[in-house]
Amino acid sequence: MPYTFSFFDLWPYLIIGLVFILCIFNKTIYSSRIIFFTLFLFCALRYDVGWDYTSYVSDFENGYLAVLNGRYEPLSTVIMLISIVLNFYPLIFILFSLITLKLVFDIINKYSINPVISWLVFYALPLFFFASLSTLRQSLATVIVVYSFKYAIEKKYIKFFISIIIAYMFHSSGIVGVLILPLVILPINKSLNYVLFISSFFLAALTKSVFTTYFSDFSVFERFQEYYLDADTASSTTLQYLYYFIALFNLIFYDKLVNLNVLNKKFIAISTFGVVIFNILSFEPISASRISAFFLMFWIFIFPYYSRLFQTKYEKVIELVLLVLLITLSFYYLNMYIDSYENKIQEKVSFLPYQFWWNNL
Repeated sequence: MPYTFSFFDLWPYLIIGLVFILCIFNKTIYSSRIIFFTLFLFCALRYDVGWDYTSYVSDFENGYLAVLNGRYEPLSTVIMLISIVLNFYPLIFILFSLITLKLVFDIINKYSINPVISWLVFYALPLFFFASLSTLRQSLATVIVVYSFKYAIEKKYIKFFISIIIAYMFHSSGIVGVLILPLVILPINKSLNYVLFISSFFLAALTKSVFTTYFSDFSVFERFQEYYLDADTASSTTLQYLYYFIALFNLIFYDKLVNLNVLNKKFIAISTFGVVIFNILSFEPISASRISAFFLMFWIFIFPYYSRLFQTKYEKVIELVLLVLLITLSFYYLNMYIDSYENKIQEKVSFLPYQFWWNNL
C-alpha cells in the first residue's frame, strides 16, 4: 500500500530527540541508561522499520530450511532458530537490538567523558543506529569489533581474537576487525594520518580495477559483487563530505585532542583509517559505508572532547551546538529517505511509518 508522509509520523524520532535534550540539560548518572532504554524500546517494539525487516520475517515464516540455507552465519542462525522455535518473530529484532545496544552502553560508559554526546553521535550519524535497524547482523558485528578495542589496548590478544571470531560468526564482514590490532599497536602519528587521508582520494579507481581484474574469480568476491557491487544503489550524498570534514577536523586539532586524552591518538588513527576505507571503496557507496563503519564508530569517543578544545566558558555552548547539529542531522537523514521515496527512487521510506509488532502478528 502506498505511503503518504505526514509530519506526525515523526513522533518516535521527536521523542528520542526530546530525551537527548532532557539528558543534556539534566545530566545524571542514569542518563546513559535512560538513552539505552529509550533506543532499545524503539528497536524492540517496531514493525517494518528498517530496510531488511521484511526479509528477516520472510525467512522466519519459511522455517528452518530458509534459515539453514547458508545465508546466516552461525550465531545469527542461533538467534533465528530460537525465534522460530518460540514462534515469535519479534524476538529476532529484540535480541539483536539488546545485544547491540548493551555493548554500545558498555563501551560508551568505559571510554566516553560525556556519554550523552557519545550516544547522540551513535544515534545521529547514519552509519550506526539507523544502519542497525536494517543490517542487524553486520551492525552487531561492528559493535563487537569496537568493543574488541578494549582487549587490543590492554594487550589481551587472545580475548581480542575471540571477539573478532564472535563478530565474524554474526556477520562475515566482522573479519575486517583484525585490522584494529595493528592500528592500535603501530605508532601512527599526525603526519601519517594526513598522508593516509589525502592519498585515499586517489586510490578509488585503482582499487576498483584491482578488485575486478584479479579477484573476480574468487567465490568470496563473487558474493561481495552480487550483494554489493552490482546492487542498485544510490549515489554518494553530501553525507560523505561530512565524514571528510570530521576526519579533517580531528587532524587539525590533533595535538589538542591527544593532550586531552592520549587514547585519542588511537581513536583518531582508527577513525581516519575508516575514512581511507570509505574512499578506496567509494566506487560502491553501500559497501564503503558498511565496511568503514567498523572504524568510524570510534568517533563516539572523540566528539565529547570537542567542547573542551576551546576556553572553558564556551564548553556548554559547544555542547549545545553539537546537540542541535546532530539532532538536525538525524532528521536530515530521515528527510533524504522521504524524498527518495516520493521521487520513486526507493520502494519504501524504510524508517516510516513507525508501527508496533503486536498489531501485525
